[in-house]
Amino acid sequence: MDITLDSNVLVYAFVPPIHKNEVKRKEWEYLHIKARKIYENVIREKHCLILPFAVIMEVASVISLLTGKEEYRKDAALEIEDCAKIVLFDSDIKERALDYAIKIKAGGFDNLIAITSILYGTTLITNDKPFYNKLLQFTDEYQFDVKLFRDLNLANLEL
Repeated sequence: MDITLDSNVLVYAFVPPIHKNEVKRKEWEYLHIKARKIYENVIREKHCLILPFAVIMEVASVISLLTGKEEYRKDAALEIEDCAKIVLFDSDIKERALDYAIKIKAGGFDNLIAITSILYGTTLITNDKPFYNKLLQFTDEYQFDVKLFRDLNLANLEL
């Protein structure tokens, strides 16, 4: 299956639970395990990862912010880039991007993620509920699927 992962899902895959608050730490641990499972399926080529380069930059930035480890951020970014089947740059999608962005009305970064999913017909997985809700109305028209990460069943992550 072809998938596009939002940066928040990839951050969960790479960063183990770090919260001091026990409730938040347990929630993060659960999401980390789910995200790791999805990412490991990408590595095993059960899923084909297609994403904009902006996601890789965002993941690297957030990992660096959360962990304080710049070398870990760079390693994660390079690994994601290596595992992705297609990494798109802004110039790759600019011809059709404006039309979609105007209709979707998401933030600039979210628009890049959504447009990538639309152009390649992938299943977009995000943990951003407002973004997810915004995209639901476009799935039939643009022939792509969107899933809310936190609602995915851990036992059945084959998507």
